[in-house]
Amino acid sequence: MLTDTYAPPPDILVTGHFKELPGYAVYRSRGSGNWLITYTLKGQGLYRQPGVEMPASPGDLILLQPDALHDYSVPSDGYWEFLWAHFQPRLTWFSWWQLPIIGHGLFKVHIHTPQIRERIQQAFFQLHTDARTSQGVQYETRQSAAEGSANIIQRELALNGLEEILLLAAREHTPDYRHLLDERIQCVLDLMRQDFTTQHSLETLAQAVSLSSSRLCHLFKQEVGDTVTNVLLSMRLEQATRLLEFTTESIQHIAEQVGFSSAFYFSRQFRQRFGMSPRDYRTMITAKSRVSSMPDPTTDASPFSY
Repeated sequence: MLTDTYAPPPDILVTGHFKELPGYAVYRSRGSGNWLITYTLKGQGLYRQPGVEMPASPGDLILLQPDALHDYSVPSDGYWEFLWAHFQPRLTWFSWWQLPIIGHGLFKVHIHTPQIRERIQQAFFQLHTDARTSQGVQYETRQSAAEGSANIIQRELALNGLEEILLLAAREHTPDYRHLLDERIQCVLDLMRQDFTTQHSLETLAQAVSLSSSRLCHLFKQEVGDTVTNVLLSMRLEQATRLLEFTTESIQHIAEQVGFSSAFYFSRQFRQRFGMSPRDYRTMITAKSRVSSMPDPTTDASPFSY
């Protein structure tokens, strides 16, 4: 029986540049809690799923959605140089980033245009710089309260780089492609955004778009790449960060405004997502604002992590 490879926590962005020889292999029977993207520079990798054996050659951009089987390695007679990132996407990406599906949660597009290949490669390296905690060729970022003031900026810059990579891949795949989310899924997303205080359930959301609960679960995961519950939680926590940053309302009141019945549960979920309590997050934002108003900002180039 194959032993599962460690997977990073779902809400931590990890990115790297690997040059691997035969013997390198990753196997995660339950995938990971986030998306994985790889881009092959040289050599070849090999992805496997039941009934699928797919090489990853130079110019191949491959995505694995959360919970999809991870089974990839270096063939016995070669090597594999590739760029990669584990990440949580912005919700707005799902309206345009769909790529050709090869297996269960396994997507692949080949980048033919030399200029686009170079641009994607540079975007990855910039992503590494923005994520910049380095160990050799591996770059790993972990969020902590102590390093908080730079975390938000670095995370957003890193996500900008990933967005550019995916946009370039979507454009290369079909230049005139215009994908829209299934209108029923778009309706569900709109309902969740309109009022965070509503205690949405799978049953009420399914009823609102005339679907069964099981059909909504399947279609939502297919279109968005994550579950209704996880996406709703992400929306609520993202809204909470805005309220913490731009208002002086109490933690209890903010928890209620974004749909949590308990401030304790809200704080626990917030810490799991952002690596700090809501109170520490607000303190960090306040300190950052004070520093940014100083006439002589620091030029310290020490590594950032989040």
